[in-house]
Amino acid sequence: MADRTDRGPQALPDRMQPGRSVLGRVVRQAERLIRIERDLNRLLPEGLRHHVSVAGLDTGHLSLLASSSARATQLRFQQRLLQTQLTELTGEPVQRITVAVRPHAIASPKNSPLEPIGIPAAAAAHFAEMAREESDPELKKALERLARRTP
Repeated sequence: MADRTDRGPQALPDRMQPGRSVLGRVVRQAERLIRIERDLNRLLPEGLRHHVSVAGLDTGHLSLLASSSARATQLRFQQRLLQTQLTELTGEPVQRITVAVRPHAIASPKNSPLEPIGIPAAAAAHFAEMAREESDPELKKALERLARRTP
């Protein structure tokens, strides 16, 4: 077994250097996929951008996830053009694109409005009681709003 006492602990940036560790390779692969997804979004029509994500790129095979079968069909019609454009834009040899439908894999803030979170009735009653006893008007308003958040 090799003696590691002479090297001491390695800092995280040192571990992430090219060829140094599995962690470094994973981080570089994740950065690569993020870059490819950013470039793909530039090529896609506006209506399709928030419904597609990159799942992986392995030896020229790009895997995409679409939020619905309709979006997947749109991607399939553009497959050849996207292959050519992505290869030119990213320098990555994209020889094949496959599209899978994963409705819950892609969440877009534009398409899913935030809904207020409901709280249990006992908690709401506690907030209402605190609001009645509070002298600070801003805090009192905030507590009253919380008290109204029952399901």
